[in-house]
Amino acid sequence: MCSIFGYLVLLIVVKWMTDWNSVECQNDPNCQPPDLKAILIGMFMSPGHVPPENTLFRGQAVVQVILLLLALVCIPWMLLPRPLLLRRRHYHKIRYESLVPSSSTEEHQPGDTDDTVFVKKGEGAGDGDKPEKEFNFQDIFVGQLIHTIEFVLGAVSNTASYLRLWALSLAHSELSDVFLEKLIFFPLSSGNIVIVLVGFLVWIAATLGVLMGMESLSAFLHALRLHWVEFQNKFYNIHGTGRKFIPLTLKRSEEE
Repeated sequence: MCSIFGYLVLLIVVKWMTDWNSVECQNDPNCQPPDLKAILIGMFMSPGHVPPENTLFRGQAVVQVILLLLALVCIPWMLLPRPLLLRRRHYHKIRYESLVPSSSTEEHQPGDTDDTVFVKKGEGAGDGDKPEKEFNFQDIFVGQLIHTIEFVLGAVSNTASYLRLWALSLAHSELSDVFLEKLIFFPLSSGNIVIVLVGFLVWIAATLGVLMGMESLSAFLHALRLHWVEFQNKFYNIHGTGRKFIPLTLKRSEEE
């Protein structure tokens, strides 16, 4: 996430802080505001190559290749360690229980593989009458694979969904330019006081009704939908496996 979308945030900040109207930039034909979407797409489609019109800083191609490799390495890193650690922990537990006399026994059923072990707890182990506990490495690996695929696809789709707020801001700015040009600049260029007055009144109505009313309501509904669908699904879901949402607070609890 940080190597891809965190890099996109960094590009946005660098683009904002660059003076594109400076003398040096005016004398350079390649010095123009780049398309950040084209940079992000080119990061995957043509790694190691950045066109001059999309270059924001020196060494950008090398940085993008390193970040892309980090993102690719994170996928097997999410997939492999948990099943392997659980398997190692389980076999360590089996070896320890085999040293305790009459406290635990291992029962191998016909057809069981090395990765499917049934451990039956005895009353001497202090666990009461718990049922047999099954460890299946294949099931854990497949479950972790599903979670990894879901996380990768969800990270891309959820982040892309939040980019619609960016698109709304761009549409808002374009509407503002159109209203200003057609309803203020054009009547002023005519020189007719009646046309100027009518254009000014229509501009006020369009600003209040469209920009401040409809656009604000649209942005609010989109943000609300994103909050409940993309954000809250981490805490509440249909399978009941979410985790409780704890808001950030700087106050120490009484227990601490």
